[in-house]
Amino acid sequence: MKVALIGAELEENLGLRYMAAALEQQGHQAEIIPYNSERDLPQTVAQTLLFSPDILGLSMVFTSRAREFCNLALALRNNSFSGHIIAGGHFAALNCQQLLRDFPAFDSVALGEGEFIICELAARPSEYRSVSGLCYRGADGAIRTNRSKGNPENLDALPYPKRTTFHDYFGKPIASVLTSRGCWRNCAFCSINAWYKQGGGKKFRIRSIGNIVHEMKQLYFDHGVRIFNMQDDNFFLPNKTQALRRFEELRKALQLAGIEGIAIAVKARPDSVTAENIKVLDDLGLFRVFLGVENASEIALRKLNRKCRIQDILNALQILNDFDVHIAYNLLMFELDTTMEDIRVNLRFMERHIENPFNFCRAEAYAGTGLESKLQAEGRLLGDYFGIDYRLKDPHSEAFHQIANYAFFDRNFSENGLHYFNMQVDFYFQLLRRFHPHLLSATLRSNVRNFIKYTNLDTYEHLCQIFDFVASTNSGNPRAIHEFSREMRDRVDSRSDELRRKGESLLDWIHRLYEGRSPDSQLVWPAAAGATPLSPSFRAKPYRGLDELMNRPANEIRMDDMDLFGLSGGPIPYEEFKRQCISRS
Repeated sequence: MKVALIGAELEENLGLRYMAAALEQQGHQAEIIPYNSERDLPQTVAQTLLFSPDILGLSMVFTSRAREFCNLALALRNNSFSGHIIAGGHFAALNCQQLLRDFPAFDSVALGEGEFIICELAARPSEYRSVSGLCYRGADGAIRTNRSKGNPENLDALPYPKRTTFHDYFGKPIASVLTSRGCWRNCAFCSINAWYKQGGGKKFRIRSIGNIVHEMKQLYFDHGVRIFNMQDDNFFLPNKTQALRRFEELRKALQLAGIEGIAIAVKARPDSVTAENIKVLDDLGLFRVFLGVENASEIALRKLNRKCRIQDILNALQILNDFDVHIAYNLLMFELDTTMEDIRVNLRFMERHIENPFNFCRAEAYAGTGLESKLQAEGRLLGDYFGIDYRLKDPHSEAFHQIANYAFFDRNFSENGLHYFNMQVDFYFQLLRRFHPHLLSATLRSNVRNFIKYTNLDTYEHLCQIFDFVASTNSGNPRAIHEFSREMRDRVDSRSDELRRKGESLLDWIHRLYEGRSPDSQLVWPAAAGATPLSPSFRAKPYRGLDELMNRPANEIRMDDMDLFGLSGGPIPYEEFKRQCISRS
């Protein structure tokens, strides 16, 4: 049986790749076809028709792209595709009844993880109405749902994802890996719990260390992969002691397998982070953590059911910054009952934590979430299943949200958004730090860190201007709000262009260093006259004043001693820089 699997492939789509591997293990032919934006529609349709599959699976995970996949299914039917079209993913599963009711192009919707479902469908496509975990139209046209067998419990039994090509950074291939599935919390804005409940079985499952290392070993030795993007919803276990033991076991197993010189990226809840477990991950090559900050208000965190305190967030940020890794986070600044005081708290948080890249947005109410239930119970639910909408209770907070959302739309959400670009610059710098530390200099570091801070401060400044406007303006005056919103968008976009140019010059600098080319002279401060590079054996000595040097014989005074302010014409190796920082702390 020929099965085409279509979804976003901006990075490896592990959902599709796991299903493709499971299909091929059963003797079927599987093809992964990218559909990264609606601009790809003609090419995706053409590639699908050329493959001529019997079954077509659409990965409909995100609400924001759901209509694009509906248009894709319609376009394929209009081009005479007659095979079975099945949709899967969070959006499709949690809206399966409406989707099949409104779009005849779909034949069925998978509920839960797809390996078992797609293989069962491929084994007997003509009997799809008896496939477990499927929502479909009955012979009478009525929409029905078959009970699921449950999501796979033994993750070690699954074949490794199908790998085709790899992206790379600085010549180092990157691969995505899942060491667990599911999440052990129940945040009010997240649809993961509802999706796993619908699919059945255990919500949170982990792979054995041996199984993980075996996959990484194949990627490392067979494909040259050196960067591992751990795609777990939370790379950590609920119990911190157990998480530490797991990381230590992973470190030992990787060492025994001969896997070294790698970099890893993970996602983490703030209350999972400890200095002990980050130390082990740092030994493994940790360079990036996407941290689930979400909100800086204790009240908002409770409403979002985060089960996390502000002190946990502050501790996590301090620990991760002490280890000098790339931290990125998102602020859900606006939730159902946000007040101006909550907004003020988040603004102060931005002010005090400008060193790490971030983005901000509203907490969206997706199908099956606690936010959706609350809005429905209070009669505040707006929009439809392609985009549930709502208004904040407080009119001033709602005005702030609408102005900020309009003014920062490109900076926050466009393909070239400055906030994502801010993260990208630090991402590249941290990878250079991990793989080519000898190329780093204090000047480059200062430019990268300042670029992040300038971007964050610019966002903070404009948001404060919006705050003052809303606090002093009648929120019921739409004309004033519209005029101010347009003015703010012009300001933000103008500053974004300026800052992006600076960031692009930094990326060019980083790439020039990697390629062995000279950096742009306009970007680099001139080296101190007469300064010499630090030798690998250099060890910092305490400086006790000029008298100590003046009273020593001339033949005992070295250039290292005369470099009174620590200036050097060459880069300080990262490990030496880090050792000195730790010794001073």
